[in-house]
Amino acid sequence: MSNLNTRAGGDRGLAAGKLNRPLAADTAGAPATPAEIAGGAAGAPEWIELLPAGVFSGRDGRGPFKVEDPSAVIAATRELAMAAGLPIDYDHATDFGAPAGRPAPAAGWIVGFAVRDGAVWGRVEWTARARDAIAAREYRYVSPVFQFEPASGRVTRLLRAGLTNNPNLYLTAIAAAATRAAAREDTMMEEFLTQLKKILGLDASVAPEAVLAAVRALAAAADDDGNAAAQGDKDAAVNAREADPARFVAVAEFQKALTELNAMRAERARERAEAAVDEAMRAGKLIPAQREWAVAYCAADPKGFGSFVARQPAILGSDGAFAGDPVQAAAAAHARATLEPSELAICAQLGVSPADFARRKHGRADFLSLNSAAGDR
Repeated sequence: MSNLNTRAGGDRGLAAGKLNRPLAADTAGAPATPAEIAGGAAGAPEWIELLPAGVFSGRDGRGPFKVEDPSAVIAATRELAMAAGLPIDYDHATDFGAPAGRPAPAAGWIVGFAVRDGAVWGRVEWTARARDAIAAREYRYVSPVFQFEPASGRVTRLLRAGLTNNPNLYLTAIAAAATRAAAREDTMMEEFLTQLKKILGLDASVAPEAVLAAVRALAAAADDDGNAAAQGDKDAAVNAREADPARFVAVAEFQKALTELNAMRAERARERAEAAVDEAMRAGKLIPAQREWAVAYCAADPKGFGSFVARQPAILGSDGAFAGDPVQAAAAAHARATLEPSELAICAQLGVSPADFARRKHGRADFLSLNSAAGDR
């Protein structure tokens, strides 16, 4: 780590100049962008963005810095072997307050790292005071302190971070995370209920309780334990819990029912598609080589396929060449293409189908070839 500097953002005042030149601290002022609040208290995100991806500069013109290899940055940070995690303080007190004898309490500890789309993220265990401050929007940004190579600006290691209201980098405020996450959860739940109503064949206006009742009915029908008494006890227990939205049908049973429903829907869709494609082939608007493509197209978009067939001319004429089973028709067409005109005339005179004539002709040729090979030996 020779010939490295550390940067700590915020104001470029005299305090920054007091730090030693080889490792001068300068806060980057990086506000975090949490994608989820999993396990943390409301308003305090568990995961925060510590370093942005690629090349970045501060609002005050410092930089450019660059994160070329986020995994290497994380590995170098872990080499510090700080068992309790990297500290997050208030207003970079570790860099600016502690050297002057002022306290520098921790707001949280970074105990895990992850790479997301080239950016470095950290999992934070917040203190109670910091959680309350973030929830009250007393602090809305996070600022990292990192080491970098002066010549290239390449970031090599994270050292710590601080809660701040004087950000230097262009990221998003952490105090807005709880509202955004809650809104995303509401939107996802609404979309989930809409899709579930379609799968169950329910009207879009039915209440969530009716959806739950339909799911429970499917789960009960899928239960194959055969014990009527036990099933009765289970239904009674479900009815007793019906008013509690936190206790739904088992996830495994719901997923099983959903999988079966989707399989049935796909099977019916393919059957309808095959019938429509065969009809188009009999009308001479498709050739047998297009059948698998046409079935997949029709199953995915029946209306689009119908419009396509309606605009398609009868490219094979109206001689009935593809009447009946399209697969057998394809074989007959291939046989006609391989026979001579004289052979087709013989078929017409004898009442033999071109496919049978071609099959017997090729079989006789194979037999003669075998006899000739035996004679040569």
